[in-house]
Amino acid sequence: MRTWTNPQRLWFYRGLTLLATAILVHLLVVWATPRLIMNRLMSGPAAQAMNMRNQAAFPPAVDATARRVVMPSPDLLYSVCVFDVSAGPVRVRANPGLPSYWSIALYAANSDNFFVLNDRQAGAAPVDLWLVSEGPNPRDPAVPPGARVVVSPSAQGFLLMRVLTADYEAEKAVVEPARRTLQCSRAGA
Repeated sequence: MRTWTNPQRLWFYRGLTLLATAILVHLLVVWATPRLIMNRLMSGPAAQAMNMRNQAAFPPAVDATARRVVMPSPDLLYSVCVFDVSAGPVRVRANPGLPSYWSIALYAANSDNFFVLNDRQAGAAPVDLWLVSEGPNPRDPAVPPGARVVVSPSAQGFLLMRVLTADYEAEKAVVEPARRTLQCSRAGA
């Protein structure tokens, strides 16, 4: 068996240290990136301008100049809400009543999508969601009759409602009121 010289041993340990550091940095970046993106989305200047903490906000229709989101779809209207269940439940209600596609998606603070409801699943019924935090919720008021309880894996998260429109200008009178039925509020508010 061949023995290593001191310089060989030194370069081996340097290489091992470099590899371990690269792996740790990679894991940190993979863990931190979605959280930083969601933090910017939920607390950045656009979120503050729309004042969307525990209340619905309705960004303007997407056009060719919109780049808040990479490659947004001009066929969709968006409604948004940043919810915070740390101090109690948040109630989400909507009644789009559209024959075309719409959906409500909930995202955790790390960007994981943990709940989706669309027009096919809801049918003609209005949406009534009761968002709560994981674990015991001793201060929570009673869940309203007919509300669906959804457990959020994080204290804060993001709600994105999408409404399909083939021709916004022609359908504006129908799709705008439909997306503006979204309500996002603290329980009891």
